[in-house]
Amino acid sequence: MSHPSNDRRTSVRRNMPRVEAFVFDLFGVIISFDNDIVPARLARHCTDPDEALQHLEGLMARPEIITGEVTLHQVHRRLVDVHGLALTYPQFEAAWLEPYSWPMPGMADLVKALSENHRLVLLSNVDHYYWQVVQAMQPELQHFTELLVSCDLGYAKPAPEAFLCAGRAADADPERCLFVDDTQANVEAARALGFQTHWFRDVPGLHRTLKGSTTKDA
Repeated sequence: MSHPSNDRRTSVRRNMPRVEAFVFDLFGVIISFDNDIVPARLARHCTDPDEALQHLEGLMARPEIITGEVTLHQVHRRLVDVHGLALTYPQFEAAWLEPYSWPMPGMADLVKALSENHRLVLLSNVDHYYWQVVQAMQPELQHFTELLVSCDLGYAKPAPEAFLCAGRAADADPERCLFVDDTQANVEAARALGFQTHWFRDVPGLHRTLKGSTTKDA
């Protein structure tokens, strides 16, 4: 006998519009990453490494950096002034650009397969500098119809403008787009705007969502 909650979820899926396009997050979905790597690289060159490491937590995701409000030169200067960073700008830039991400197993094949019958839009919070590194490392990005990144848009998820821009790029109403992200706040923001959503935890979980969805020709 089916569990009542499972029946309700199945009923909801069957009543949802067919998915025509996908909007994918980058970090934590298309590629794996560790945001702690760069702060650790930089902190060991500061006057007080432990204090610097504490203050540099989340550095790569700070709004002013991922939206391009500040340049990498400005970030470097601030770290020199505040934390005594003992790296020249070229050394600092090299530490910033050294990869801290790698392919998510199974996602490249899935992206390629989905692109054969659906529009794919990338919606990522990333700074301009590391974005160049990602593009060179991830050939599966060629399968996306549009690549939307916060450093070009000037705003970042979970701002509504980011999702509305992705919906336009997908050329589909939000209810016909499946938004996939590993950050719950972003998923909730997209759902509030009418997107179908999947909170990404792992590739098998995404496959299960796709099997239970109404995607055409998936």
